[in-house]
Amino acid sequence: MFALSVFTLFGFSGIAYFILSFSDEVQYFEMFAYDNLLYSIPAGLGFGALGALIGILLLKLPPLKETSTFYANFFKGLDLHWTDILFYSFCAGVGEEILFRGALQPLLGLWLAAIVFVILHGYISSKDWRKSMYGVFLIFISAGFGYLVVYFDIYAAMAAHFIFDVIMFVKIRKDSESLVPETD
Repeated sequence: MFALSVFTLFGFSGIAYFILSFSDEVQYFEMFAYDNLLYSIPAGLGFGALGALIGILLLKLPPLKETSTFYANFFKGLDLHWTDILFYSFCAGVGEEILFRGALQPLLGLWLAAIVFVILHGYISSKDWRKSMYGVFLIFISAGFGYLVVYFDIYAAMAAHFIFDVIMFVKIRKDSESLVPETD
């Protein structure tokens, strides 16, 4: 998980740089411009926290309980400490936002970038309609990250993504700890 996180941070940033090297309209370093971090960071943290809380409520609905259990089982073997959660969330929040919102959104459009983001994360499945229902919710969250870039800056989207992931990792860790061990 550590190596994947480091790749997400640096590899995705490099992929974004590579993609934008072919663009005459969008320059890589322009995405890092900011007007006022005192507004954008709190706006991003607020949006991300609200989105995560709504996501947690959705995962408590009976049709999505199985999806919640799936993710708890997926992470059950990991011993996630706070430092891990913060590091993984930081890497995803920064690296993925640079690629998807900084590079792909200007080229594909906000909504298509959001859809591609969710599909590549595996939340849309032709075999599991419950996971896909949650995936549709995540498309709206991902689009919200895109709107944060439009109305604030990339740092707002990074903050939103970071806090969303922190809250969801904590939820998944709690859920995985409460799973009943399987007996043979």
